[in-house]
Amino acid sequence: RAFDQIRMSQYSNSNIKFVGSHAGVSIGEDGASQMGLEDIAMFRTLLGSVVLYPSDGISTEKLVEKAAAHFGNVYIRTTRMDTPIIYSKEDDFKIGGSKVLKESKSDVVTICAAGITLHEALKAYEKLKKENIVVRVIDVYSIKPIDKDSIRKAQKETKAIITVEDHFAEGGIGEAVKSAASESSPVYILAVRKMPRSGKPYELLDYEEISSEAIIKKVKEIIR
Repeated sequence: RAFDQIRMSQYSNSNIKFVGSHAGVSIGEDGASQMGLEDIAMFRTLLGSVVLYPSDGISTEKLVEKAAAHFGNVYIRTTRMDTPIIYSKEDDFKIGGSKVLKESKSDVVTICAAGITLHEALKAYEKLKKENIVVRVIDVYSIKPIDKDSIRKAQKETKAIITVEDHFAEGGIGEAVKSAASESSPVYILAVRKMPRSGKPYELLDYEEISSEAIIKKVKEIIR
């Protein structure tokens, strides 16, 4: 209902900034009807739209500033859960950019994530590192436009890309990354694929197989 009005606005050269919070299974007990698991897909369909997904307070503040300065429709997805601060005030963010948070010459797989699942990716990185498995972690905070260069560089330098998102598989981060990637290596998509239910946030991340443990499992499947 509301999206039809948003869709119509694109034909009027509109300049509207939208912020969606309480999206994804990580909202927890509110239940499936409140999870907004299609929001990224819907806003990606708008002509010339920008879709941003910050992961902490600092990146949110910086991306709100970028959105305000940009002419056109912008959607920012924020996270309900309390999350650790990843970035410093000195970090810069741009529309169409990304942040490579973990990188080495020994990386076997690249994990692309944003928002709540970026924190899960970083947890997976630390656990895998203890087993001498090194992965690259990219914050794809700009989902549209997406940073093709960092994705294709990661493809050349690692065996595969895993995307992780608190969103349905259709139209989300995974498909955005896949559309930017070359065919040189595979892209595996971890996303919400089961009917969501009410529960504790971390229980639901595990249930939908988008938690740090699910990431670790997928990495090991790829490299074995």
